[in-house]
Amino acid sequence: VVNAALQQVLGAKLPSKSMRHVLDQVVPSCMKAMRDVGRQSTTETVAGRRLRVEQMATELNALYTIKQLLTFSPIIREAARNGLELHAAILDSSTGRVDIIGQHPLTADILEHH
Repeated sequence: VVNAALQQVLGAKLPSKSMRHVLDQVVPSCMKAMRDVGRQSTTETVAGRRLRVEQMATELNALYTIKQLLTFSPIIREAARNGLELHAAILDSSTGRVDIIGQHPLTADILEHH
């Protein structure tokens, strides 16, 4: 999904309406990742830079999902206020490895303002 969203940011042909709905949720993370990786001066290859953008976009999207859950779900928000911890994790489907990203760094602020 992240790869398809990156393609949309780069101007690819629009997918079906249902797929656009999914991609619309991921595109902001892709745009931020492209901007942040683009700011870093480096001599890496285009392929290496693309991998970094994909990884960063995936991590940002996982954290964005936590923010959405805390912002729009009163049940999850209340549970978080009572000790529930939400941790982002990313599955590498080619290896089966799961990388734990951790909690959203602004969890306390999100809970305070909602």
